[in-house]
Formats: sequence, C-alpha cells, structure tokens
Amino acid sequence: MRSYVEIMVILPLLIGCYQLYTFSVNSEGRKLQERSRKLGIVFMSAGIASLAYKSVPFAFFGIVLMMFGFRLIAKGLERLEKKVFIDRFEDNK
Repeated sequence: MRSYVEIMVILPLLIGCYQLYTFSVNSEGRKLQERSRKLGIVFMSAGIASLAYKSVPFAFFGIVLMMFGFRLIAKGLERLEKKVFIDRFEDNK
C-alpha cells in the first residue's frame, strides 16, 4: 500500500520535471545555458535527496532526475559560437 501511494505522488512530479526539462532544452542562446545549468543543478540535488529515502520508487525517481540533471548540465556547458571543432584537422602550412 505504501509503495502505491509513493508511486501516485512520484508520477505527477516526474511529469512536471519532464515539462521543465523540455522547456529548458527548447530555449536558445544564453537562456538555454542559464536555464539548463540552474535546472540541472536542481534536478541533481533533488535526485540525490530522493535516493536517501531508501525505497524503490523514490530510488527510481532519483535516478531519473539525476539523468535529467546530467543532460541539462551538459547542455548548459555547450559553447555558443562553435568555430573550432575537434573532429576537423586544419593543417597550418
């Protein structure tokens, strides 16, 4: 019974977090960097905190939030104006 209640609490929270994730990822430019970095840190913190409850539904929720957080932090660290790419070699002759 307890895990059923936990799942019914987690599902709306997970849907809300996914909506915030898509809102942040669909931004452009500096807004994308700022929103992604801030929301990524919030998701990582919430994910780590939810792992402390030591129940299977909250652990699953925490892992999903941490994955969202990693993706958002990576999006927030992207360079805006990429002119030099690592996969292309330009010979300096």
